[in-house]
Amino acid sequence: MSSAAEGARDMCGLLLLLLMLAMAAAAGSVTGRAAVPGWSGSGSRAEGDVGCSKDEFQCLNGHCISVLVLCNGRDDCSDWSDEQNCTLSECGPHEFRCSNSSVCISKYQLCDSQQDCPSGADESDDRCKEIAAQLGKCGEFEFLCDTGQCIELQSVCDNFPDCTDGSDEANCNQNECLEANGKCSDYCWDLPLGYECACPAGLELINHFTCVDVDECRNSDVCDQICVNLHGSYKCECYQRYQRDPHSDACRAAGEEPFLIFTNYGNIRKLNINGMEHEELTDSLENAETLAVDVALSTIYWSDATHEGIFSKSMDQESKQIISGVQRIGGIAVDWIYGHIYWTEAAAGTLSFSTLDGLRRKTLFCVNLVEPAAVVVDPYSGVLYWADVGESAKIEKAGMDGVDRRVLISIRIEKPTGLALDFIKNRLYWMDSGLHELFYSDLNGHFQRSILHSKKYLTNPFGLAVFENHIYWSDEESKTLFSADKFTGANVTSLAQNLTEPRSLVVFHKLIQPLGENWCVEAHAACEFLCVPAPHTAQHYACLCPDDMKSDKTGRRCEIEMNRGISQEEEVDSSAWEDDGADSDLSQEEMDSGPSLEEQGGTSDSSEEKGGKTNLSEEEGGTSSPSEEVETDYSPTQREEKPKAADLAYLDAVSVGIIAIIVVLSGTAMCCAAVHWRVIYRRNKEPRCFSPVPLDAENSLIYSEQGPDAISQRSLL
Repeated sequence: MSSAAEGARDMCGLLLLLLMLAMAAAAGSVTGRAAVPGWSGSGSRAEGDVGCSKDEFQCLNGHCISVLVLCNGRDDCSDWSDEQNCTLSECGPHEFRCSNSSVCISKYQLCDSQQDCPSGADESDDRCKEIAAQLGKCGEFEFLCDTGQCIELQSVCDNFPDCTDGSDEANCNQNECLEANGKCSDYCWDLPLGYECACPAGLELINHFTCVDVDECRNSDVCDQICVNLHGSYKCECYQRYQRDPHSDACRAAGEEPFLIFTNYGNIRKLNINGMEHEELTDSLENAETLAVDVALSTIYWSDATHEGIFSKSMDQESKQIISGVQRIGGIAVDWIYGHIYWTEAAAGTLSFSTLDGLRRKTLFCVNLVEPAAVVVDPYSGVLYWADVGESAKIEKAGMDGVDRRVLISIRIEKPTGLALDFIKNRLYWMDSGLHELFYSDLNGHFQRSILHSKKYLTNPFGLAVFENHIYWSDEESKTLFSADKFTGANVTSLAQNLTEPRSLVVFHKLIQPLGENWCVEAHAACEFLCVPAPHTAQHYACLCPDDMKSDKTGRRCEIEMNRGISQEEEVDSSAWEDDGADSDLSQEEMDSGPSLEEQGGTSDSSEEKGGKTNLSEEEGGTSSPSEEVETDYSPTQREEKPKAADLAYLDAVSVGIIAIIVVLSGTAMCCAAVHWRVIYRRNKEPRCFSPVPLDAENSLIYSEQGPDAISQRSLL
């Protein structure tokens, strides 16, 4: 024990020695840094240092800066010593000297929202207010005298002083363009008083001196399709399968002539794009309203309000009903890539779709729809758009899988009755029968613009279509079909008049529906019910199920909302088992499934995931794994005792571990206490430089008399 006490005492002494050495080293490092010549502790040279090179200037505060920044109007020394004793050069008559600098700039550069003086004096608030006040006194064709007086511009430099100070005749007949072209990048025009810079066609002037290229393609309407910017100019081009018209310089679709198809109450008609030829496609209809077309299949689809359904007809076949039981359809649209048809029901407040044969049907949206109307689809991008003419009219957008629904237009809108997509310019067009106006925006609802406002042509519009450079619409009030320029709304033309009840219309041409990749082909997906494009996923498609079912964990198969393989009582017992960790109220099947999953390595083929298919496979004579066979050898009593035995073994192991930890901690504490008190005992018996002090009431008096030695003994006790 004596050796242990000595070891503890020696260890304490060693630690104290190491601590003192570390403190000394830290103090020495701080002192050494402060002693480095020229180091002031802030990253700069100390005052009085003369260590600047020949290419540097020493500031009054001891800093060194490059001689190239002397007298530049900036405080590079942080004490303005680099801007003292500067020789100021003379500035021209139409120049401005920057404060505290020899820099001269043109007066045209004053208050042009760009800092030209190093100190920013040319853009100071006081100077700009002064200049604005002076310029406001004189008109566009007047000259401002230095006195603030305004005279006619033609009176400047006429050899007769009109300003009271003669400033209108000062510096006349000086051609500033002779010197460095007046600092102009291109043209410099000399004036009787002063000069100005100019640019050639296709360039624009910035900073009063420099000419830069004008990007004419910033205006999206400068070309009807593709705009290519050139230096000082631009050129227009057409997409593939379009060709430029030599007369109008517009892009026209190649191939067959496009034509219009529109509903006219009891029939569906075909109209040449210029309104010259008229043909009836179907007749003897009850009440045809909305219309859509699949160009590749040469099939038209329409809704009939009387029969409350959606019908289809190929060009060489009879019409047939594909959707029934729908009321007040506001609009229909065909997905020509994935083979679906979409429609809105104003009565039910829903947006639904189905396969083109109507056999597989799905409600996509049924919430927050008051009176849905027109609908259009963009299967190439996997997006659809629809209008709602309810109390809070709006236009919305969502993925064709029902994801990322959001409102595009909700301001300056009353009754949007027609929608159309322009795939060439990536725009969304719509008509508002309440505002009697025609609008367009980009596909995100930005850059909204009105191109036509007319109560004559837009009295009660309904159908809308866009193709090439024109936009087409029907008006129920005037019973007329119209066309106009899609960029400006100009050149409104009547194509057909005195119709019965024109409503929906479409343009029929191969280029009206651009082709794209179908991500739902068998190589990419194997959906059990419906497959739609999903623009916000990496796989680009999504599987959807009927309204009363949901997707399983694979995302491709469908199952009912509640798992039919487990009863409600079993689900309650299972959840209680997982939450409480108890095994008292478990059914025999649950007790059996728990250990078997652990022994099999946590496989995912549990009875709950398979919906009870394990029992079905046993009844059908299916083979089971060896682990399952071993599990079935246990009797019911053994299956209950097995988890209990495991629990007891686990508790025994935990108890032994806790007891071992307590024993180790107790032994350690006892050893430390023994060493500690042995040291105290030995220190009290050994002779010291101070007498032992008993712990009584007189301790405070003795402590005050013996000073530091008494403090040491008191600390030890």
